[in-house]
Amino acid sequence: MNVTIDFGGTNIKIGLIRDGEMLAKISIPARSGTGLLSRLPDVEEGIRRLLGEAGTSLAACGGIGIALPGIIDGEGKTLLSIKDKYTDALGFDFAGWSQERLGLPLVVENDARAALIGETAYGAARGERDAVLVIFGTGIGTAAMIGGRVLRGKHGQAGILGGHLTTDIYGERCNCGNPGCLEAQASHWGIPLRAAKLPGYADSALAAETDWGYASVLRASEEGDAFAARLEADLLRHWSAGIVNLIHAYDPEVVILSGGLMKSAARILSPLAEMVREQAWTPWGAPRFLAAGDPETSVLLGMSYLADRHDS
Repeated sequence: MNVTIDFGGTNIKIGLIRDGEMLAKISIPARSGTGLLSRLPDVEEGIRRLLGEAGTSLAACGGIGIALPGIIDGEGKTLLSIKDKYTDALGFDFAGWSQERLGLPLVVENDARAALIGETAYGAARGERDAVLVIFGTGIGTAAMIGGRVLRGKHGQAGILGGHLTTDIYGERCNCGNPGCLEAQASHWGIPLRAAKLPGYADSALAAETDWGYASVLRASEEGDAFAARLEADLLRHWSAGIVNLIHAYDPEVVILSGGLMKSAARILSPLAEMVREQAWTPWGAPRFLAAGDPETSVLLGMSYLADRHDS
């Protein structure tokens, strides 16, 4: 049995998992703008509360898995690079914290890689060995697997920077510094910033909203808002371009889509898959598209899978 933690941009999710089964989980606000280290006491309290509710203890746990949104050093169990959030955790000794505060061995991984492992080990893509995953969350995270091995690369960047592949060389500058990144054009955080500069925005229902993203665009489009409908079509073009880039780079059999956008999978999955099939150069056929069954748990499940095999 393992404790797993997903440090998301909006919420920190904590799970208790045994053999791929979620025994219990809780969520606490991330408050990522104030940093990660200040949240650790609340994470510890959450872990102990979760264990108490499950009628077990730290002594019964084999390890702890932490998923982070950024470039990580899996061997050193540290965060190497991240943009805008949790920057105070760069270089932090997570292994030392885990041993001192919880008495458990630790494994650390990028959150999108953990989600891909969770989906191929226990989820919608169980048993797949060649896959790419796209998480449409606050930003856009990606991961890739070839021949059953998740790509990490020499510097920890392989597969996870798909949100920073360019889909418009004249587009908005991303927080990573690159102009036209998929994330800057079509992520939850990027959509309102770009939409506000487009013709027709002031007359759209979206202009009256605050803190809006994917769901608001799709809802307004469905309700007949002309600007939202054009924006939805534009987002589909950016999302499909980003996925085509991943297909051309990693040659997957399966494309797994996850994150909050998948609450609207019934609406967008089919047109998105069709656009990708029209654009991708895949003479062997076409990759299958799958929506994550439970995007809220795939990261936690993936970290438990890694924790189980950490010493093997």
